[in-house]
Amino acid sequence: MESRDRSFLADLQRQIDTVEPGAEALPSLTARLREGLRAERAMAYGVTVGLDHYGAGFCHAAGFSPETELFNTLDGFLRERPTPWGYFDPARPASAQRNRVLHFRPATQVESQEAPLHEAGAASWKRLGISPDQEALVRERVSQSGVLLYRQLGMENMFQLRALICEGPALLSWIGALRSEPFTAREQRIFQTLVPMLQRRLTLEARLREAGLLHSALEAAMEALGQPAFVLTSTHQVVHANGAGRALAAQSTQPLTEAVRRHTQGEPALPEISVTALRVPGLAMHYLVVDKSALSQANARVHLLAERWELTSREEQVLEHIVQGQSNRAIAAQLGCSERTVEVHVTHVLSKAWVESRSALIAKFFQSP
Repeated sequence: MESRDRSFLADLQRQIDTVEPGAEALPSLTARLREGLRAERAMAYGVTVGLDHYGAGFCHAAGFSPETELFNTLDGFLRERPTPWGYFDPARPASAQRNRVLHFRPATQVESQEAPLHEAGAASWKRLGISPDQEALVRERVSQSGVLLYRQLGMENMFQLRALICEGPALLSWIGALRSEPFTAREQRIFQTLVPMLQRRLTLEARLREAGLLHSALEAAMEALGQPAFVLTSTHQVVHANGAGRALAAQSTQPLTEAVRRHTQGEPALPEISVTALRVPGLAMHYLVVDKSALSQANARVHLLAERWELTSREEQVLEHIVQGQSNRAIAAQLGCSERTVEVHVTHVLSKAWVESRSALIAKFFQSP
C-alpha cells in the first residue's frame, strides 16, 4: 500500500476513534471518503424498518448539488416500498453482503441485462448471496424501483462502490462512493480496510443511542416502583436515584453501600433492602438498590402524594411532619421557621389535598392508592 494511502487511512482512523458526546462519525467521514476514493459523490444512510414500510433514519452526503433534497427524496421513496427495492433487504441483509465492499455497474447498464457487479460477471449473484431462483425477481424489482431512485438522485450512470455496515444481521448504515468511471482495485482495498473501523464506530454509536433510550426507560421504571430506588456503581457511588430515593439519599447512603458490599461479598442481604446486579456489555457492574424499609416507604409515599397534589418542596416537608403526628410548633422548630409560616403551609397542603382537617389529611395519606 502506498504511503499516501497509509496516511489517508491513519488520518481516518484517528477521526473514527475520536468519540465526543453526541458526535457522529459519518457526516465528516462521508466527505473524506469521497476525497480519498476520488469519487464524484459519496453518501451514507440508515434505514428504519416499520411494520409495513421502510423509512430513512439519516442521510449524509458529499458532492450532491445543494438543491438536492436528499433525505426527503430517500425517505419518500422508501416509505412507498413495503418490500426490498434493491439487492439487499434492510431488515436482514444477506450475510454475503455484510461488511463487504462491492463494486456495482451503473443502473442503466444493469437495465440492459448486464450483471450487477462490475468485475464478477456471471458470479455477481452468488457474491450478493442471491440464489439462481431469485435472480429474475431481484432484477425486476431493481429495474422497477432501484433504478427509479438513482434517476431521482442523478446517479443512474455512475459506478458504485458500497458497503453495508452491519452488526450481525442488523444494518447500521449503507455507505458508498459514486463516479462515472469504474473504481480501481486499489480504491476497493482502501475502502475495505476502512470497513472494520466503521463497523466498530457505528456499533459504538448504536450502543450509546440505546443507552440514552434505556436510561429514559430505567428512570420511568424506577419512578413507577413507588419506593426509594438507586443505581450504584461497584465503588458505591450513586449515579441515579428516583424522586423518593433522592430525598432519602440526602440523609444518608450508608445503608445502600452496606447492602451492595454484602451482595458483592456473598454475605446475607439486609432484610429491608434489595440489591439486583445490572449487567451491561462493555460497562463495569452496576446495582439496582431498592429500600423497602418502613421509613423509606413513608418517605416514598410523601414524595408520591406531593407530586400528585402538586405541593411545593416546602409543603412536601410539612406534609412529612404532619403524617408523623407533629404539631405546628414542633414542625416550625424542625424547619427553622415561625409557627405562623407553618400554619400557612398547612393550609395550602389541606387545600391541595382537598381535605378540611389534619386528621382527614392523615387518613387520606394512608388510604390513597
